[in-house]
Order: sequence, then structure tokens, then C-alpha cells
Amino acid sequence: MSRVYQSESVVSEEGAESFLEHLPPSTPIYRYNHQCAMKSLFPQYPVEDSFIVLKHFPAETLADQSHEEATSSFEMMIVTLAQKINVNRRIANCGATRVETPERNKQADRSWKPAHQGRKFPTVALEADFSKATQKLERDIAWWIDGLKGEVTMGISIDIQRGSHSIEIKSWTPDFEPSPRKIYIPARGQVIDRYMENPPPSRMTQRVLITRGRDGASPTIEGEPLTVPFRNLLLDEPAEGEDDFVLTAEMLQHDLAEPVWDAIDDAEMIKAKERNTYHTT
Repeated sequence: MSRVYQSESVVSEEGAESFLEHLPPSTPIYRYNHQCAMKSLFPQYPVEDSFIVLKHFPAETLADQSHEEATSSFEMMIVTLAQKINVNRRIANCGATRVETPERNKQADRSWKPAHQGRKFPTVALEADFSKATQKLERDIAWWIDGLKGEVTMGISIDIQRGSHSIEIKSWTPDFEPSPRKIYIPARGQVIDRYMENPPPSRMTQRVLITRGRDGASPTIEGEPLTVPFRNLLLDEPAEGEDDFVLTAEMLQHDLAEPVWDAIDDAEMIKAKERNTYHTT
């Protein structure tokens, strides 16, 4: 069980000559500890004008802000499109649910599957990263598709590149046409499981690169809109009024890339203020 954060001091004890001076004097100050539960920092019930200060927050943890923004934004776009074609109740949002297999236990950053089917594994899995470890990100995606032998019909990777802040989004599928696992054989009058023991390895099917503009320039986007086929997610053919989940270039820029860049900028401002504080104390 995670430990609970305990306040070390309050803002008034830290001196007024810092960027903390605009906060109430009684604002509590904590020292970051990875063993402590972050939720213990916040009040049990919502209150107005409540602040805390968390010192010595590691830079690598700040990077998680952009990672979480990317996955949350992508999830929101899927929800929006599902509501548009009125299939939101047919989709089970698995979030970051851990999947356990004899070979490995793993959780995606986000994942989805058809609802009300008693299905153990997701059909679409999303992995994101803000680092230089592109190969690791793609290995994680490959495991979802190859390691689960076709149970996951589509993997999506979001690679937020350090330095340039370019965002590369790729989709991956098994190298065969996905089909519902359970099939009905009229001649025998029974339902059987269609399961491939050793399906072909995954392949990249789509790529979108969003490059951040510099000095006020607009972002540029390479690639077609990102499409999550209806059949891949719901293992069914779309009925009238239903369609694939198409994430347009405009959606990817305004609803994913720009919030991610805002999170990166915010994290960098926090680090800059923290450095200035150390230099003045």
C-alpha cells in the first residue's frame, strides 16, 4: 500500500522572495516521494482555492504529463466518434486494465473491446511514450498483436519525440484479415472458436507525423487521417448509420497534438521556476 504524504512546512516558512509568494501563507509544502500516493495530496471533498506545493518533482515524472495528455486525448476522440455513430454503449473502455498471460503480464495505456461479450482481451490497444525509446514502444505494440495471437486486432502507438516535440502516430495490425473469433458453421449446427496458433507478425498500416511549428509557424501534418476500422474494434460489420472511427488531421492537431504541446510547455515552465527558486534560496 502506498504511503500518505505528510506536509513538511508551509509557504510562509519558505520565504516570500520566490514564485510561491502569490499563494496563501498556509499552503502546505511536500517533498516528492515515489512511494507516496499522489491522491493523498488532495482533499477528500472538492474545495475552492485549494493549493499545494510539491518539491523536488523529478523531470522524468513531469514528462508523464504529456504522456497522459496524449492517451486521454485519444480516448476522448474515440468516445466522441462512438457517440456520433451511436455505438458508445457497445464499446467497453478497458483503460489501462492489466492483461495476464503465462508469458507476461502487461497493461496498455488505453484499450477497448466490444461490450457484453465476456471477452478477456481488448481488440484495440494504445501505447504512448515521451522518450527516445521508439523501439521499445514498437515492441510493446508488437506484443499486443503477436503475443496474444491475433486477439488484439489493432495496436496504436503515439511517439512524442524529445527535442522536436513531433508526434508520430502509427497503427499496427496482424498481417492477415481480422475476423470474429467465434464463427457459426451451419452444416454442423454449432459455434466454434476460430483461433490461429501462429498468426503472421504485425505490420504497420498507417502513419501520421505532426510536426510542431517554430517561431509562430503552423504545425505540419504528414499522412492520411488515422482510421480505426469498425470491424477491428467491435468485431462486427457496421450497420446503417455506423462507420469506421476516422480521426481527421484537424482532430489530431487540435484535440491531441496541441494539448500535448501545452503539457510539455507547462512542464518546462514548472522546471524553470523550480530552478529559479533554487538559485534565490
